[in-house]
Formats: sequence, C-alpha cells, structure tokens
Amino acid sequence: MLLTVAAPISAEGTAKQTGQEEVQTEEVEAQAVASEQPIVFKDVENSYAKEAINRLASLSLISGVGEDQFYPQNPISRQDVAVLLSKVIGMQPKSTDEALYEDVPLDSPYAPYVYTLAELEVLKGRPDNQLGGADPLTRQELAVILTRLMKAGSIKPAPASSTVTYEDAEEIADYAKDAIVTVTNQRWMTGASSSFRPLGIVTRAEAAVIAERVLDARYQQAENAKFALNTDRLNVMAGSSERLVVKSQDGEKLPFTPVFAFDRPELGAIMPDGTFVAGPTVGTGNVTVTLGFHTVTIPVQITQAAVSAPDEPQEKEEQQKPEAATEVTGTRESEEEQATEEAAPAEEAGLVNIAPESFTSVKTVGPADNYFSEVEKQYPGPVGGLSAVSEEWTGFNRQYGRKATVALPEGKAVERVTLTFQQRKTSGITLPPSMEVEVSQDGKSWSYAGKALHDVPASEEKMVTRTLAVTLPELEARYVRVTFPVKVFVFARQLEVWAKDAAAGSADGVVLLPPLNLTQPIDNEQTRRPVENMLLAYTGMHDDLGTWTQEDFLPMVGYLTQDGYMRDQMFDTVLLLPYQTMPATRDSWNSYLNDLFRMGRQLDALNSAMREYNRLRGTLYSTPTKENVVLAIPYPNANQKDFGVLPGETKSLSFNPAGIGEQMAFENRKKAVEWYFDELQKRWNKAGYSYLHLDGIYWFHELIEDSAPKERELIRSTASMVHDEALRFYWIPYFGAPGVEEWKSLYFDRAFLQPNYYSDKPVTIERIEGVLDAVQKYGMDIEIEGDHKMYNDPKFYQLYYNQLTATHKAGMDKNNVHAYYYGSKTLLNAVRSKDEAIRAIYDDTYKWMRGRYDRVEFMDDNVMP
Repeated sequence: MLLTVAAPISAEGTAKQTGQEEVQTEEVEAQAVASEQPIVFKDVENSYAKEAINRLASLSLISGVGEDQFYPQNPISRQDVAVLLSKVIGMQPKSTDEALYEDVPLDSPYAPYVYTLAELEVLKGRPDNQLGGADPLTRQELAVILTRLMKAGSIKPAPASSTVTYEDAEEIADYAKDAIVTVTNQRWMTGASSSFRPLGIVTRAEAAVIAERVLDARYQQAENAKFALNTDRLNVMAGSSERLVVKSQDGEKLPFTPVFAFDRPELGAIMPDGTFVAGPTVGTGNVTVTLGFHTVTIPVQITQAAVSAPDEPQEKEEQQKPEAATEVTGTRESEEEQATEEAAPAEEAGLVNIAPESFTSVKTVGPADNYFSEVEKQYPGPVGGLSAVSEEWTGFNRQYGRKATVALPEGKAVERVTLTFQQRKTSGITLPPSMEVEVSQDGKSWSYAGKALHDVPASEEKMVTRTLAVTLPELEARYVRVTFPVKVFVFARQLEVWAKDAAAGSADGVVLLPPLNLTQPIDNEQTRRPVENMLLAYTGMHDDLGTWTQEDFLPMVGYLTQDGYMRDQMFDTVLLLPYQTMPATRDSWNSYLNDLFRMGRQLDALNSAMREYNRLRGTLYSTPTKENVVLAIPYPNANQKDFGVLPGETKSLSFNPAGIGEQMAFENRKKAVEWYFDELQKRWNKAGYSYLHLDGIYWFHELIEDSAPKERELIRSTASMVHDEALRFYWIPYFGAPGVEEWKSLYFDRAFLQPNYYSDKPVTIERIEGVLDAVQKYGMDIEIEGDHKMYNDPKFYQLYYNQLTATHKAGMDKNNVHAYYYGSKTLLNAVRSKDEAIRAIYDDTYKWMRGRYDRVEFMDDNVMP
C-alpha cells in the first residue's frame, strides 16, 4: 500500500521528561528520527521510475511494501491513487460523518482522502454504492481523474501544441477521449510507441511518475501564485477589526488556502479568514500573507480608538495620543512586554497553548558542526526546552538554521504558532529574517503553512523582542514544525502552539502543499557554487540597456549551446550595480532600489532565470542551484551638499566638509551608507528569492579618494557592517588607482583589478602582462574586460582574446576568482549572433572559465575574422 499511518503517541509519552516518562519520550524521539531517515527501495534500481519513487518517498507521499520493497510493476489501487493525488495536490484530508461507499468505512485510513476527493467530484463511485477502492484502475480512468483534479486545483490546461493522435485511439472510451487529450497536452500522461494503452492497468511505477509531474506542476503554480489584496496597508483603531481579503488576480478560484501571520501579537491577532483584531494598545506591525509559496507583507497601523469627550480640550488631548503612543511602541524590550500584558488575543479566543505538554525536538537544518554545537551549550535555555513557559533564552549558533518539531499528544485543531526572538546587536544576536511553519498528521508527510516576516533591520542597535505568529487555516494536525535561519546567533524562547480539540478534521477546501525541497538545508552550500565567475550587470538607467529580463539573464547564468541545450552553469555570481552617473542623493538611491526590486526585472528576473535554469537542468525540485548575488552600495560623493533628509533627521545631509567640518561630513556619509544598507536588507529579506543567495556587498568607488572626509575610516566601517551580517565585501579598483595596494588593510574580502583597457591608447602584450604582474604582486583577482567594440574593431577583438590567452598562460584561469565587465549586456550579442566568430566569444569564454581554453599564442593586431 502507499499509505502509512503513524502509531498514536500517548499524552504521557510527550509530557515532562522526568522519571519513567523519559523512556516514553525517548521512544517518541526515536520515532521522529526514524521518520527522517532516507527510504531505500531495493527493487527500483533498474526502474524508469526510480527518481520519481525516491523523491516522493523522501516527502513521505508514498511508501513501500514492507521495509525495503516497492513492487513498481504491481497495480495500484483506486484508494491508493486517492491518497497519492490528494497529497501531491495539497488537499488536506477531512473527516466526514457519512460513508458514501460501503467498501470505504469511516474508520478506514483511506476515508479522509477518498471522501475529500469525492466531495470535489474528482472520485466517483459505482451504482452499487461501492468505490472499488481495492481494485486497480485503467490508464483512461486515471486520465479522467486527473482532468477533474486539474479543475479542483485551478490548474490551467496547457495549450495544445499539436493534434493528439494515438494508433490505438479506437480503444479509447468516449467518456475518456477529451481527458486523454488534456493530460497528453499537459504531459502528465503520454503514450509509448504511438499508443496510449487506455485499457492498460496503472502500475505503482506509472503512478509515481505521473504524481511527480502533477507535484511539479503544482509547485510551479505555487511559486507563481500572484494574488491581490483589498488594501496595501491596514489602519485599524484599537479594539476594532478589519478583514484582509485575498483574491486571485484573474478572478478565478484561489488555487491554495491563504495563510496569515503577524509580527506583533501583543498588539493584535489575525484570524484564519484574514480578519485582523486589534488589541487596546496602539502601535505598528506587519501582516504577512502566503499563498502557495508566494508571500506579500503589508504594514499595520493601530491607532487610538475614538473617545467621546465632554469638552474640546480633552478631545484634542485624546487625538494627540496615537502619535505619541506609536513612538513609544518601539524596540525596547520592556515596552513590548508591557504591551503583551495588556493584550492576549490567543487566550481571549479560548485557545490553549499545548506546546509545553508536548514533546519538542530541535535540530539543525544543515549538517551539525561540533564546534558551533559546543558554543551553543553556553546558552541551553530553560529545563523544559524551547516550548517551556519561561523568560530564559535558548541560543543557536550558525549551522544554517533550526527546525523545532512539536509532537502533540493527539490530533488538534491548531490555529496559531508563535515563537519569540531577541535581537541584541552589540552581542552579535540578530532576529532571523523569517519563520516558516509546517504541519503534519503523521509526522512524516508535511504541508507548508506559510511564514512570518518582520521589519526590524539587522543593524538595529537597541534591544528588540519580536514574537512571530503564524495563523493557520482550520485544519487538524498532530505535528507542528517551525523553521528559522541562523546566520550567526539567534536567541529564541516560548515556542507556542495554540489549539483546541479537533471537531472533524480540516475545514472544507484547505489546500497546503508539501514543503519545497524538504531535504535541502537553508542556503546549503551544495545548492550553489562558491564565487568563481562574477558578471557585472549595470541597472537603473539607459532604458533597455539597464533593464535585465529573464531572457537576458538565462544565457548568463547558464551556458546555452547553439542548439538551445542548457549544458552547465556559466556565471555563478551576478554583481548588480548602478551606472557611474547616478547622483549621490537619497531620491536617486531610493529610485535605484525601487528599480532593483522591480517585479519581472533585475533581481526578480534573475531569480526567474535561475528557476528556468534549474528546470532545464532537471534540478528544480531536487537540488536546485542558487545564483550568488553581490549588491552595490552607492558612493557618498564628498562634493554632495544636499543628499536629502533621512528618517529621524530634520535637515538634508551634506557630505562636503566645507562649512560643517570633516567629522560631521564623515558621520553624514556613514549615516547615508547605513541607511541604504538597511533598506537593501529589508527589501532583500522581504523579496524572499528562492534561487538567489546574497553573498556580499560591493564598494562602488573605484579608487581611494584621499580628499574625501575620512575615506578609509568610512570603508572600514562599512566593511564591519557588512561582515556583521556574514556577508563578503568586494572592490574593483582600476589599474593604477590610489589605494590598490591597501585593499586588505581596508577589510575587503576580495579585490579584482580592473585592467582599464578600453581607451583610445593601444594595449600591448606588455601592458596586459603588467596588469597580471600587479594582480600577483598585491594578491588580487582579475577582471576580464570586453564591450561592443570587440565585435567590429579588430584591435578590441584581439585584445579580448589576448586577455584570455595571457591569463591562461599565467595559470589564472584556474583556481582564481574572476570578475567580468561587458558594458551593458554586450555578451548577449555573442550569444544571439549567427556569425560564428562572434558566437565563439561566448563559447570560448565558457571554455576559459572551465579551464578548457587552449590558445597559447597571442593574436596579431590586424586579426579580425
């Protein structure tokens, strides 16, 4: 069978770890560990369905027969298909009071899945009130079920690429003809040797392959689940409520159930239907809405409730309170704890926090590290663990992140999951950017239930406490898992699971998918290459030249052969930076940020390109590769006397020491840089790019400006700020620039020497070799340069190749990190060119990256194919 039902866990076995109960707790923990062990089937090694079977088994969507057998060629039953399709589509099983089919009684483990699909009219029984649950099904029967499933899941049919014809079409029943055309176009079911075999019995191997295709389609739908909200911010008076409505942008039925979260539960709570209920305290917070895997955050402002007053002076006084109270609702822990005492929305709703009486385990997301684990022992937290009701903090040090799993005594209607975090920047402790929640009925097959975000910058120096709360739709769960990233140090306490007795399983139509890449650690080193080849991508100006799309990025992140095959990764890192002409003003910097995070362009386009790269490489839902990203900090030019007014300031900043002195000019430049870095991080964390990894920050100015106020001190201060966030600090000075030799003492992690070849002066071989000598002398890395001139000017064509040849002869094409400058999208011209010589520039650059470039002779000045 494909369905595995977990054995019940008694309440005594999950209670406090004292006396004889310790033995029961150990049994629970052993069960949890066993559920995470990889499943290996001995009889699928030579099966065409091996990868699909293993992948679905790793997500506990299927199981074998016995310990290590799958029997891939055996028929699959109708009831097993019901379980499998329910799980891959994300439909949460729910109980029912009426058994529609005599052969599927209410106490059957199949019943919740069968009757969920039956209610959606995906499964239909026979006239004799039988489902035939234990019977096999034919391929045409499965095709019909799949088309109904598409409708239930709001999956749009794929356009017909050509007429669907099968040699055995006359064997297809009339009721199944349209369905077979649909699933063929969808590429969920395809025939073999020009035949569909409509009457063939569906095997377990076939079912696994088809289910994986449905799951992938569902994942793609979840990643692109764009939706609209009825407001872009919530303004709610204290003690009142307002509903946040989620709709699809095309007016169709939502394909997934929206999940809501709030980062200030001491101020209010958001209900499963999106109704925000404000407590008595004014303040600000953020509501996060998750649909599928797409997340949007909107701000919340709670204002003072209107108070009828006997006279006008009192009314004026009351009207002044919201502003003052909003200022008080800040980042000091004591103030937030005071607000917590004034409002406890979860308790008011009649829910009970059952986490303290449940067994909780905490594990690293990535591979455990002995050193960091020893460091953690200095901050063990309370005796009862992370779910104990205690003010004591538990410390977590690096190792990617943590997942805390709570095993409840029995299935409960879980409504809210909360975890409190602390930030003490001076001690190296920062809030995780997000917290994600998953739920399960058996501790094996999990469903993704959204995330909570906040807006506290990592640079906030004051002590901050934030409780992240995710409100779940009405569903029954027995296991709850909370996951959060850990960059350096995260302190957490009081993991709470607010629930009530489950009435009858999950509510109608709750749809939550299995978590994406369940086995992949947060930011796992295996999912991305180290920085080796970094492409400079200029953005923000010059219309199309400064606007990157998915189509532009795709042949940059992946090596695309002339016949359209995605062979390998190309540039593993993209440095996005503004043009040199961008003014040093707050408005210009902010506009650049807006453009950088624009939907469908720049970073979002790069993320989409990496998704497509992984799809073409077949790694999208197994081990997807992430692209490294480096982002630039604009340069606070010392000539600027009117940068603009920053939040918290009363007048425009001047970077020029004239009239304000060197120290004040330095402090103003530092403030501007810190403001920009905070804004950059907020937007990056909010965007949540699935296929990008923020590797570092780039210092934009290409020389050390001795005339600028405390230039070196500003660079070192910026480096410290960047390093505090576990990011690298990069620099690309030009050949002969002041300060090149100082790069290490300025705390840069890597510096690339910009050859600066593209001028009117001829570039000799000696000049190229001089650049390489400087690179070796100062321990730097090299930047390869090219622009549009190399396509039509022999001098620059041979210059580009001579760079590759010189660095190859010097051994710098291997075991080195490289940056690449191509002006604005110049290399794309080579990718798309029909001219073999021009196209060769792209192909030979790839060979050079991979150490397969074999030219050792320099080109003559007049060579131009």
